[in-house]
Amino acid sequence: MKVYLKNSGYRALINSTVLSGIGDSLYNIVFIIYAASVPNKSLAVSLASFATLLPSLLSVVTGSLADQTHHKAKSVIIVRMIQAALFVLLAGLIKLPQSFPLFLFLLLINIVSDTIGSYANGLTLPFLPRLLPEDELNAAFGLETAATTTVQIIFQGLGAALIVAMAYNYSAFAWINAATFCLAILPLKLTWPRLIKAEKEIPLSQKPDQSLLSNIADAWLELKKHSFILLTIALAVIINFLGASMNGLINVALLGERTMWLGNYGNTVALLDIILSVGTILGSLLMNDFLKNSRLLTLLLLAGASLAALGVSFIWHQALILAAVSLFAAGYIAGKVNPRISALMVREIPNEKIAAVSGFMQMSVLIGAPVGQALFLSIANMQTPQVSWILFTILATLFIVLCALLTQNKKLVMNER
Repeated sequence: MKVYLKNSGYRALINSTVLSGIGDSLYNIVFIIYAASVPNKSLAVSLASFATLLPSLLSVVTGSLADQTHHKAKSVIIVRMIQAALFVLLAGLIKLPQSFPLFLFLLLINIVSDTIGSYANGLTLPFLPRLLPEDELNAAFGLETAATTTVQIIFQGLGAALIVAMAYNYSAFAWINAATFCLAILPLKLTWPRLIKAEKEIPLSQKPDQSLLSNIADAWLELKKHSFILLTIALAVIINFLGASMNGLINVALLGERTMWLGNYGNTVALLDIILSVGTILGSLLMNDFLKNSRLLTLLLLAGASLAALGVSFIWHQALILAAVSLFAAGYIAGKVNPRISALMVREIPNEKIAAVSGFMQMSVLIGAPVGQALFLSIANMQTPQVSWILFTILATLFIVLCALLTQNKKLVMNER
């Protein structure tokens, strides 16, 4: 929190991100509800849910473009203005009689807005090492993770409640989203001289005219120079393969595990989601705790251990407390791992390539999610959820062993700073 209070440039970037995130969190849940009311609602909800992943899958493209953009601060403001204009358009169109073609067009607007928003996030990354000393980067990324996670939890829940209270006035929510994008410009303008000064220190891309594919290839070649970061990404893909499957598998397993219900099914699912989110927030904020000096490999090992314990809690029936503790631990450790990886990349990757490399990492890690979900949920439906949890626990245990072996490699340990 100290870094937020004393550094006006960093504070402006965080405030801008939070303000735009408020609108996104409100509207994403509302748009899912809207999708459930259109013709072919099952397909519409599936498309709306998948659309939230698409900007992340395209992050390597938007990151590459961000690296080639010279006037980064000005470009962030232009993007926010375009996003606001898109939602003004959406606010008018969504009043039209519902139809599936109209839904697809509204979905396209949402995807374009989220994708250029990802581009804007890539534009801000090179500012951080210019605004902050190296020893404050972990805390800075931790606070950003905590802020965005908190906003997502609060405003998704608020959106689901408000849309009912406002008699499903989807247009009003689109106007709110447009307003938050406009408000997100204000913190940047208030510290404009500081941001422009920092921007002048950012190295310009040395190959501004090369093709997008060449830029992505450069990101991969740059990543290969940093063996520890490359290893970290590989481990993150594995842990996300397991972690991204966790919520869906919990939801399916709880249907047949009434002994683990706290009152009813809905309350139990909501409680476990909240516990995971609270753990993530606290892990991101409490940077000076007992894990402060732990190596990244050690944190990943502990993440694997928490997932293995979660698997055991569902294999061993009537273990809601163990499931809750395991989810809190998983969230708490994730709240430390994600900022640590971000800070490591900002320190090690050249500024002119950082957005493309970050996008490549985000896309790579995300690929594990649908594969894991398809595997574990298919087994849960074709066999039983318990069979899925047994496989889940075995794989988590193998991940623990892998991390334990890697921590014994002195060369790898020395590569982490």
